[in-house]
Amino acid sequence: MKKIVASLFAAAALLLAASEAKAQLYVGVGFLNSTEITRYTNNDPKFTENMGGFYVGASYNFNLVGGLGFAPGFYLDGLFQTVNYKEDPVHYQKTFGGFTFNNGIYRELGLNIPLNLTYKFEINDNVKIVVYGGVVAQFVPLAHTTYREGGITPVGLVVGPRGGRVFYATSGNTYKYDHLWSSNADMRPFNMYAGGGVGVQLGDIQIMVGYDHSLLNVSRIEGERTGRSQIKVGVNFTIGED
Repeated sequence: MKKIVASLFAAAALLLAASEAKAQLYVGVGFLNSTEITRYTNNDPKFTENMGGFYVGASYNFNLVGGLGFAPGFYLDGLFQTVNYKEDPVHYQKTFGGFTFNNGIYRELGLNIPLNLTYKFEINDNVKIVVYGGVVAQFVPLAHTTYREGGITPVGLVVGPRGGRVFYATSGNTYKYDHLWSSNADMRPFNMYAGGGVGVQLGDIQIMVGYDHSLLNVSRIEGERTGRSQIKVGVNFTIGED
């Protein structure tokens, strides 16, 4: 992982050295939908979870030649999910031993560094088609689920949401499970994505749609492989001359 990240940043430095001095700042905000798919080594079917949220960040587009550019950047994303233990009774009854829980809320914050190649096709002075592709390095410092137990639930150990082992208390209590930094954490804080997107630039505004797919297994659980794909829809505001 460290070698991959170092190689990417070395390649980025070479691209910046080869680029022209002209660079353009973009500030963007948008919606993010993430699909997480977990596969097990036993006969269980794959388990899919969808999370929605937002992102906000900025990037610099360095012109290389013609319409080709290199755009390193930085953005924050927040993902949220209502964990409903009754939506998949077959899976949860098997995973949780038949216990019934009320809804919980999953929250995640990610720090992302995209390294993209971009190309602009100029239609006229005010309209351009923009395409991009590259990789995203992600660090997740926060990911936890807060939920409330329902029914008569004695103190015990069960398999929690997203596969982690969690202790739960008596009925009516809430529990905040840290997926990253607790002793029984089930998620890895680092991920890498490959992806791309397309959009249209109208004057100083870009409307963009992108897709990323994770390259790493983010699960710590033995015998389990978890990956993500995500769709981003947002608006970039250009600052400076194009």
